[in-house]
Amino acid sequence: MGALTLIGGVLSAVAAISAGRAQANAAEFNAEMAQQQAERERQIAEREVKDHRRRNSRLLATSRARRAGSGVTSQGSPLLVDEATAAEIELGAQDILSSGASKAYGYRQEAALSRARASGARTGGLLNAGGTLLTAASGTDYDNFFKFSEG
Repeated sequence: MGALTLIGGVLSAVAAISAGRAQANAAEFNAEMAQQQAERERQIAEREVKDHRRRNSRLLATSRARRAGSGVTSQGSPLLVDEATAAEIELGAQDILSSGASKAYGYRQEAALSRARASGARTGGLLNAGGTLLTAASGTDYDNFFKFSEG
């Protein structure tokens, strides 16, 4: 009976290590996916900022062209309006970048948490394996085990 207990303990320990590795691999995969999503969010924000600036720059240019066509100069109040409009355009661009950075940060934090889970899963698998081996070893009748082994 002692040999079977020990063999069963070894098999259970191997299974615990394997389960820990599988959980760690899944967590590492999740971390990589979150990291990639963080990069995508950053890229999306950059593209949206370019589109925002381009679209609003066209509107500003159209406004200036209409004023010029009607004989209004770009001095005084129209200049102040243009400056305020340009500032609003840039504020909108900064809001887009900030939102993208915030989303990316969330995904990077998710990746860090997944990596910590991976580390914990590996450690947990090893600790479970060690506990299983100790339990199996403590339940083994070594006097009969060695007699059984000898003959």
